Amino acid sequence: FKPGGRLRVRASDVDRFRAARRVDVAVDTDAATDTDWDRHVDRLTQTLLGGDATSARNEVRSVISDGATAGNAYVRLITPSLHRVGHAWERGDINVAVEHRAHQICVAIVSQLGDMFRRHGPARGIAITVTPPGEQHDLASAMVSDFLRAAGYMVHHLGGDVPITDLQMFINVVPADLVCFSVTQAMVAEDYVALATACREVEPGTDVVFGGQGVDSDAVANAGAIAITDLADLMDHVSVS
Repeated sequence: FKPGGRLRVRASDVDRFRAARRVDVAVDTDAATDTDWDRHVDRLTQTLLGGDATSARNEVRSVISDGATAGNAYVRLITPSLHRVGHAWERGDINVAVEHRAHQICVAIVSQLGDMFRRHGPARGIAITVTPPGEQHDLASAMVSDFLRAAGYMVHHLGGDVPITDLQMFINVVPADLVCFSVTQAMVAEDYVALATACREVEPGTDVVFGGQGVDSDAVANAGAIAITDLADLMDHVSVS
């Protein structure tokens, strides 16, 4: 109502409005169910292959504007589009320069969406996101860091190709409740053991998680760590940990 030229809104109405609009960025929405993800993945893949950064950014923004969460965009749009680009490189349809360009376009998009995952309030713990030594592709790790922020963690994203000794020194200074390794390239079983052991030598209570398309679940289990199949699975894990 508007008495005397001033617009007044009941506090209870504002609270109801905010509750109705509150959507966790890391969970599915009705809009995500209704979205034609295959069509959007086709479009994004073509813009990435063509190097059209502006159209790629607009494609991602459009699904979010239509009601899908940023988490949906990560899982259902950006990730499958990059997988298609990767398959095109494996088939020899594109060269590594085109693949790297597509990757960097998505790095920029994810960087722009990062603020949508921030959650205010006390942290539920400290998490580190990183890739194994020798692993250069750290976009998946950046996505993981955003999801963990949405889950309430204070996250230290270390990026790619961090030597084990350097990671140990970091954990010694910043004790972590959770260390997440994003794995896109196959590793031998001994590497899983070495990484999990290195983390727990410094901080025995650290929860060590490996996720990504290159993960060997049996090797992870033998290392006494946790294998995560996708980002939704990670959110389920941290919600009960």
